[in-house]
Amino acid sequence: MRAIFGAGVLVLLLAGTAAGVSGASTKENCRKKAYVTTDVYICNMIVSDASTLILLARVSILRRFLSAFGKIIVPEEVAKEMTVAHSLDARMLEREIQEKSIIVEKIRSSTDEVTGQFRLDKGEAEAYVLYNELHARVILTDDGELIKLCKLFEIPFVNALAIVVRMFDRGWLTRDETCEYLRKLNDYGRYSGKVYNVFKKEAKCP
Repeated sequence: MRAIFGAGVLVLLLAGTAAGVSGASTKENCRKKAYVTTDVYICNMIVSDASTLILLARVSILRRFLSAFGKIIVPEEVAKEMTVAHSLDARMLEREIQEKSIIVEKIRSSTDEVTGQFRLDKGEAEAYVLYNELHARVILTDDGELIKLCKLFEIPFVNALAIVVRMFDRGWLTRDETCEYLRKLNDYGRYSGKVYNVFKKEAKCP
């Protein structure tokens, strides 16, 4: 789950209407076609692999994130990866799935093509396929191989550090909370010093 970002890479921060929050303006701006199993409009769908959601759970900010940004879509393999361990973060993720804050969807296409060309694990491959099938807005990932693929195909992606900084920008976290979450994520996420310092600077952490 090594996160890799080259210098100068622009990481998309979540912005605009929170995913999963529908309303008149959201319906008008989207394709006016709801995905059948959720209230999430296609242009706002956020797909995630296991890495970012596990990190958010591990530092105890997962529920605050979901409350702020709405439903997240994951493929079946990612749901399995997130909940298989006998750990507190796995139970937290399982609860969010049960409460439908995290929506589990079955992919319709094979992952053979993408796994034949790239060194993706099964969960990351399914997340990539699901992103394309749903014409989603962004992929949440802290997985190095999936990040390489996103860069190659210019797919918007967001890591856990970026999520925390965006929550701070929107006033949902204090600076002290933000800096502490960033520190904890850095401990667990094994980011490079360059990447970690970019987000520390963004939040003006000491």
